[in-house]
Amino acid sequence: MKKSITTIAFMTFVTVLFISVLAVINETSRARIIQNLQIDEAKSILYAFDILPKEIDETELNPAATTNDLPWNEQNVIETIREEIKTVTLPISEEHKKLLKDSFLAIEDSATIYIHHDNSGNVLAYGFPLKGKGLWGTISAFGAVSSNLEKMVGIDFTAQVETPGLGARITEVEFKYFFRNLSLEGFHEDSKRKPIVLVKEKEQSNIEDPTNSLQAITGATQTVSGVQKMLNTDLKFYLDLIKENEQQLKQAVSQRA
Repeated sequence: MKKSITTIAFMTFVTVLFISVLAVINETSRARIIQNLQIDEAKSILYAFDILPKEIDETELNPAATTNDLPWNEQNVIETIREEIKTVTLPISEEHKKLLKDSFLAIEDSATIYIHHDNSGNVLAYGFPLKGKGLWGTISAFGAVSSNLEKMVGIDFTAQVETPGLGARITEVEFKYFFRNLSLEGFHEDSKRKPIVLVKEKEQSNIEDPTNSLQAITGATQTVSGVQKMLNTDLKFYLDLIKENEQQLKQAVSQRA
């Protein structure tokens, strides 16, 4: 009986010891995990703003490359975000809320706008989170548009659960490159052009020949259609919001400079 009690006490001690060790490891690694997530988010923001690692030519990358394949310097990523990107939170009016009725964005009373600026306080581009629905689940992204709201600067897909080799190819450079210089003319009231459309094949990129079209991915119709719907819904909301608060956004950056 005494031996049994001793065994139970020993097993209890070992169990508590292992739990304590795991707790310490978890707490120690938690900060690093959070930091890694923040750095990944920062990389996506920079990629969408067309801020790439030095000496990188996007046209020379492997078409299947993703943002994580780029040779980022973590310290440089952090410094660039701190020095060149400012965030401003804008209140949402009832009229703007109506534009969100078909959106997957979890926005209630305010929205955050990211501003890429130079050292003189000039706005170079605006960025914001996007959210839509693919074949298997939610697609999250970060998009950036030019300061005159006429073109997209870029996009990066930050979360998706699409089929590898098919829908998941939205994360590849080959697909994302078509967002560079994508025309937003169709979002403006005086335009007769449609917002963003999908085509089976594009002979030139939008940098070479600006259009409002993206090249679809073969075998991933529902995923790419979800991206198209996300853009046409969320971009309309953000473009209207930025246009209405343009002076406030510019002033926020100029004051920092």
